[in-house]
Amino acid sequence: MTTIPASRRFRDLRRDQPNLSDSVLLNSNNRGQFTGEPDVAVVGAGIIGLCYAIHLKNTSPHLKISVFEKSPAPTEKIGESTLSPFSKLTSGDMCHVDYFLRLFGLKDGLQFYRIDEHDREIPTSDIGGLDISYQLDRRMSELFFTMWAQKIGINVYHGVECGFELPNGAGQSVTSFGPPSISEDIIPPKITLKDPMRSIETSTTNIDAKLVVDASGFSRKLTSKFGNKEKLGPWNCDAYWAYFKQKDGGFENVDKRLNKWDYPATKHMCFPEGWGWFIGLISWHHAPMANLMDLLEYMIENASAKVPADEIPSTRDLSATFECPYEFITSIGWVVRNDFKTFPENMDEYGTGEGERKFNFIKRKYPALERLMDGSYELLPKYYGAQTYFVRKTLAYRSPVVAGDGWLAIGNSGGFTNPLISPGINAGIGGAVIAANLTESIFAARPNEKKAVMQRCARLHQVHLHDFRVPRLHLMNRYWYNSFRHHRLFEGLTACYWTLAIDEVEGHYEDATYSIDDTKWNVGSGGDEFKEFAEKVLKILEPADELVPREEDVEKVVALSAEVLERRHKLYPANTWGRYLREYDDKLQKVPGKLERDPGGKVSGTRCSGCNYWVHNHASCCPICGSKSAVVRHENVDGTKSMIETDLSSSDWFKTATTSLEDMRRFVNPQAVY
Repeated sequence: MTTIPASRRFRDLRRDQPNLSDSVLLNSNNRGQFTGEPDVAVVGAGIIGLCYAIHLKNTSPHLKISVFEKSPAPTEKIGESTLSPFSKLTSGDMCHVDYFLRLFGLKDGLQFYRIDEHDREIPTSDIGGLDISYQLDRRMSELFFTMWAQKIGINVYHGVECGFELPNGAGQSVTSFGPPSISEDIIPPKITLKDPMRSIETSTTNIDAKLVVDASGFSRKLTSKFGNKEKLGPWNCDAYWAYFKQKDGGFENVDKRLNKWDYPATKHMCFPEGWGWFIGLISWHHAPMANLMDLLEYMIENASAKVPADEIPSTRDLSATFECPYEFITSIGWVVRNDFKTFPENMDEYGTGEGERKFNFIKRKYPALERLMDGSYELLPKYYGAQTYFVRKTLAYRSPVVAGDGWLAIGNSGGFTNPLISPGINAGIGGAVIAANLTESIFAARPNEKKAVMQRCARLHQVHLHDFRVPRLHLMNRYWYNSFRHHRLFEGLTACYWTLAIDEVEGHYEDATYSIDDTKWNVGSGGDEFKEFAEKVLKILEPADELVPREEDVEKVVALSAEVLERRHKLYPANTWGRYLREYDDKLQKVPGKLERDPGGKVSGTRCSGCNYWVHNHASCCPICGSKSAVVRHENVDGTKSMIETDLSSSDWFKTATTSLEDMRRFVNPQAVY
């Protein structure tokens, strides 16, 4: 199939009008005329707001949808790691995974390492081999989503700040609903526009939408009018992060106890006060906006025309064609609980500002962490602007009201808990899908039923987001944080989380399309059995007087964990957990010396022999350099390592990654062994 030729219209537009702002350039890509009376107005063009709009447009193409964003263009932010719900939704609503993997980093699973300040053993736990997902450069991802939305007829406006007004009872809170009368109309909040940069060529200052969606994130533009944040207890967390590049020599000298540190998973370095993330990214930060837009228009036009992804040029070729430099960086940050006196009074020796001081204090406190950081990573000062280190305090909260007459809130405007296991995106899109489905029901209602349907949908949304999603995620975070306090808790509670999060491991990922089950899953916290077990554990371990738990409490939790694992194995004896966890068997029991997943997993990664980047087992070529060969690394029984070059275009190549060295030779050129 012939690819659609590349256009350079945005580069040419910027060349012809060098003073054109990014927001005007972005807004010029809208297909429809500006209207002050859309059916749906979304305030906030982050991933969640755009996922809502795209999903709704796909299911209700007749609706006029406008999205407004105060930032002049997409910018970088944390929240880079995704799970299967995200990749399932985007591949269903947008395009094939291998399109995305030309733009974003490959991710296969989660890896956890538990360290302590005495540098003793490092217990590890991981899960992977189940699905393909991505590590997102947020500027690039939100630009892609913006342009995809514009392609399918959604108007997205950057550089426009929105305010909300509630005149004459507009936007009545879900908590104050009375019985609706047949004659009543829905009265949504009014939106006021501020466009100081003239990003939209209109004199309109008000938006009269039939339904309003608050996707404004932490600023809570609409939800703040119905009450202050509800802080979630009994303790909260603060985050400190920065950006790094891998040092020359890579991970050659990484502590051997950090098994598979170079593998393309999201890494969690866990310690008693909290945890740290290590997320490898493909960064497009230095690419000019106009050039990126040309690149993405080319990708989107071809994806829309159903051109197979393997006919699209590699990342390397796209970068050269569209003059969009990219590089590999790592996002690293700590998320520390605030109920213990973690930091000393005088921190001058650790740096100049709060972010730098607290980041460096945690790094230096743990020898394994300090060796890893000093040996393998180099700081990128002021990579994203004026500051090097970033801080966000008191992360966990929820909004008391997340729905009302003519409006719904989604994403962080409704609440947030913790970056652990990336619920902001991966659970947030569940709320976006539910809101889109409710929106569809509201617009499909008969005129004399609209008010009643609106109230019913608002109540359902309030229950899902306020009563279910945020509290369950917060419960899950407290569960995980308590597991970090002791190495035996870590080993027992992580295994219990896997089995309670997924009933039938083989069947959980069989459906490649996003479904309501993905929303209920809530990144593993949605099941009632998990809730019951987590509450039992927390009743033993909280409140905590000391960071290190009492031994008798550890014994109680370990005993409970053993009971759960035994019972769940009897309920689901066919689960082949050994395929998806490197150090555990099918009963979720740790196996001494086991460092690899058992054969038979659905997904795996191996190094490309051309560029040394990671390639997933379903790929026909490397998305980064285009090479059709990969290097399969195999550890022999005698402890020596072999590397074999194999053809990615062969449908059988993945078998070489999971079988013996002797079996590999059937698929590859024996001369390639070295």
